[in-house]
Amino acid sequence: MHQPTLKLLAATGLAATALCQSALAENKVAFGLMDYQERGGRVHAVDGSLAIEHDIDTDRTLKLDLGYDALSGATPYWVQVPGYANEYQRGLARVAREKRRSMSASLLTRDADRHEYTLGLSHSAEPDYASTELSGQVLRWADDSHNRSWTLGVGLMRNVAIATANTNNSRDRNATTVSVQAGVTQVIDASTTAELSVYGARDSGYLSHHYLKIVREDPDTGAHVLADDTRPDQRRSGGLALRVTRSLKPGLVGSLWTRVYQDSWSVSGLTTEARVHWDITPAWRLAPVLRVHRQTAAEFWRAYDGSPNTFAATGPGSNDERLGDMTALTRQINVQYTASKEWSFNAGVGHYRQSRGFSARTLTAGLAYSY
Repeated sequence: MHQPTLKLLAATGLAATALCQSALAENKVAFGLMDYQERGGRVHAVDGSLAIEHDIDTDRTLKLDLGYDALSGATPYWVQVPGYANEYQRGLARVAREKRRSMSASLLTRDADRHEYTLGLSHSAEPDYASTELSGQVLRWADDSHNRSWTLGVGLMRNVAIATANTNNSRDRNATTVSVQAGVTQVIDASTTAELSVYGARDSGYLSHHYLKIVREDPDTGAHVLADDTRPDQRRSGGLALRVTRSLKPGLVGSLWTRVYQDSWSVSGLTTEARVHWDITPAWRLAPVLRVHRQTAAEFWRAYDGSPNTFAATGPGSNDERLGDMTALTRQINVQYTASKEWSFNAGVGHYRQSRGFSARTLTAGLAYSY
């Protein structure tokens, strides 16, 4: 079951991605596993991924990622109050066991001045949802010192909410996202780098959740009836992100990142993250992460337990928790062990908690072979 979320674009931005590709490109095959569990018997997802990175030559790098997810569990849903014909209360609806397959590929090329050009293609498919995205990015160095780079990236995504016997939509519905991001990366001194990016996006088409329901109230009788989650068919969003990375001492690197977000649904958000990479020994690396996110609610959102929690007979409306006002805290700890020049292993645990009571934990594990 696909659950559309707010598109808070990648914080590090295209500039950071391009810089990492320039500095860290290597031939590598990596395999990863992730186990995600929401508290209270809600959604459980298991994900497997395979990533291949290969330098064709000094001017071209090819990347390929394959993913496979399995989803089960339950999600919040309006259920009828026993003994009452037109009264509803919050409950849980079982999620049909589903599997999702995904792939992405990118090709990075460099010209004689080492400017970089990247083309990317990604696709994912599950029984009730499919998504395809085409993206492009240009990175240009300001001068031969390579202390400053400018980036510009664009993306075009096409989503299809596939109609099934259990969805709100009786026919397939489409949505399109056009996004753009520009950034600059600057080496401040021998120990510090700063990245600044601005981003914007425009979503159009079917943006509603094709499973969730809301409760509408008849203006004449006051009777409550279940209706489809309904959202505007247009959304414009944008924001600004800044990351500062500093080498504190040999083997210890810290970064502080912040991002602001605003969209035409009246959702505004502020995310701040602190991250450390600590080489405890030449073989062991520890990487703790702390992230705080705050956001306001969409203008058409109401909580399941809010007052009021029903909607007028017409107009947009949603109870989706991800569109509500919240404060969320994410804590992660990741460990990497480098066994040899070729082999490395990693594992991590993360915990996410919202001010509205929702929480989830994530377990990750993986291995990588460099050649």
